Amino acid sequence: MRIFSEIQKFDQWWVQILIYGLFLASIVGLILGISEISEGNVSDFLIEKAPPFLILALVSVVLFTTKLKTRIDEKGIHYGFAPFQKKLRTASWQQIEKVYIRKYKPLREYGGWGYKYSLKGNGKVYNTKGNMGIQIVFKDHSKTLVGTQEPDVAQKVIDNYISKNTRYEN
Repeated sequence: MRIFSEIQKFDQWWVQILIYGLFLASIVGLILGISEISEGNVSDFLIEKAPPFLILALVSVVLFTTKLKTRIDEKGIHYGFAPFQKKLRTASWQQIEKVYIRKYKPLREYGGWGYKYSLKGNGKVYNTKGNMGIQIVFKDHSKTLVGTQEPDVAQKVIDNYISKNTRYEN
């Protein structure tokens, strides 16, 4: 296998339950608020009740449309969050000092999932779920971890492009 391609979403069951639960509570709040509207307090209703619902709707759309795209090919490792990054970032094989698959602790090492920067010296992380990732150590000693749900497949493709002295595992 010469190319690895993966698309991940924030589609965990607990995230969906949380979002749908908040939507339900927000809709109930809107319905109860609508029944209390009089001609004099329509603007109060719009200022107090509508913004939380709209913010939740916006966060939900962003969360459910965001995708972590990863591609490994002859040029390097490409990664990024669509739709925020129209062009994926590329770690070319020439820029990479070491690359390996590793297990990590998302909360402890990076403070959770998404795009984060570790204050503990672990570098950047791009992840949506799970605890396995492609650890990239650049020649300038910066680090980036890209989460993967297919670590074995990713490792096989990485092995096609790097020499054994470029790879090590924890």
